[in-house]
Amino acid sequence: MPFKLLSITLFTALLYPLATQANTIITDEEQTDLAVTLYTQNLGLIQDSRSIPPLKKDETIVIRDVSKLMQTETLQIRNAGAIKEQTLNTASLNYYALLERHIGENIILARSQSNAKEIQQTVQLLNVEGSTALVENNGRIESIPLSSEWRIIFPTSPADLLLKPSLTFRSEGTHTAGTAQFSYLTQGLSWQMDYVMTLNEDSSELRLEGLASLMNDTGTPLKNARIRLLAGDVYEDTSPRHRAKTVMMAQSMAEDSSSPMPEALNDYQLYTLGERVTLQHQQRTQVPLMQADKVGIKALQRYQFYMSNGVDNQSHTVKPESFIRFTNNQQHGLGAPLPAGQVRFFSPDNTGELHYIGSSHINQTAKDEHVELAMGKAFDVTIIRKQTDFQTAFDGTVTAYEVRIRNSALSSRDIEVTSLFSQPWKLISSTSKPVEQSAGMAKWKITVHGNSESLLTMRVRLTKPQ
Repeated sequence: MPFKLLSITLFTALLYPLATQANTIITDEEQTDLAVTLYTQNLGLIQDSRSIPPLKKDETIVIRDVSKLMQTETLQIRNAGAIKEQTLNTASLNYYALLERHIGENIILARSQSNAKEIQQTVQLLNVEGSTALVENNGRIESIPLSSEWRIIFPTSPADLLLKPSLTFRSEGTHTAGTAQFSYLTQGLSWQMDYVMTLNEDSSELRLEGLASLMNDTGTPLKNARIRLLAGDVYEDTSPRHRAKTVMMAQSMAEDSSSPMPEALNDYQLYTLGERVTLQHQQRTQVPLMQADKVGIKALQRYQFYMSNGVDNQSHTVKPESFIRFTNNQQHGLGAPLPAGQVRFFSPDNTGELHYIGSSHINQTAKDEHVELAMGKAFDVTIIRKQTDFQTAFDGTVTAYEVRIRNSALSSRDIEVTSLFSQPWKLISSTSKPVEQSAGMAKWKITVHGNSESLLTMRVRLTKPQ
């Protein structure tokens, strides 16, 4: 046998750090208020108010149930006396941390036998590499796979390993009990906007539902919190001075807001939820943020191509891209700022049952801005493009194209056809007048009735750049 069998009494260790037994411990049970501002890029502001007893000078106060990802350089402690020292403790009690702490010390290996009796062996832990531990047993060095049938019993619990992250501080003390405020920025908090847009039967209106998805990965639950959501990309400077300025600005922004409607704050929009929310660790919580029942939209299809100064012998058959367009104003059923987020589209069939038809992304959209969202490729419309003429000229080329649009649907379709140019151009002729032109583009809008087709032809002179 590689190990000498010994019979010893099982040892039970108290897992709570002995060093904190004489300290004043404040948990979230003493919370009187909690306000959380979430940003969209893995950042949050926590404003935590807790009842505290009178504090002695230089007494170590332990604040439990705080974020393990706290940015300590932004921490502000108020109404707890003049702060002399503050420390974030994140060394958590886990299997590998216990192994590291016991290198060079004795541990107990235990294993159950077939007769239900347990055998135990005391060895010295020398090192841990990957999934293997090296131990000394009676002067011999042996390896133990950590996934083997041997169970490791640790005879002590290091005082610096905690069950949860905690904050400790020392101050000049206070004479009376009161309420202390702890404010800090932290990673592990974020939110994003998710939209559900349901189109009506003729795609002339949609119902918009905006859900805010709140994520908490701070290592602690945030209970019964007042939630604020900041829409917009906040610039982060890594210097401590700028971080302190950031948390002061964020506090001011959060304290000045009490309305459930979005408020314009500098270049951002701040939303305040109407009810308190509990954000559990490693959970994703969704709350309704906005709703509009009848948003007027325009459903279109578009196709664009480059018109080059060369010969094209091929015929190109493609499906146009479907998209919707609307203006974010009261006339179209909206008129409030729209945070950036993912959009998912649903449409009813002939029986009224909804079906998922695609997704898109909406950017930060202010009031009165235009919105254009792609929904995928059209099914009932087919476009066939081919070059019908090509001639060289003294200053460039003359080329002609035809764009045949077939609509097999029962209802009409509006298609935007855009030709892109990489050199100076001039339209010689066209079956319809472009609705928009620029130095590098011409756009036509073609309406094709149900079960029919339309033909767009154009002749263009492409001149050589000077």
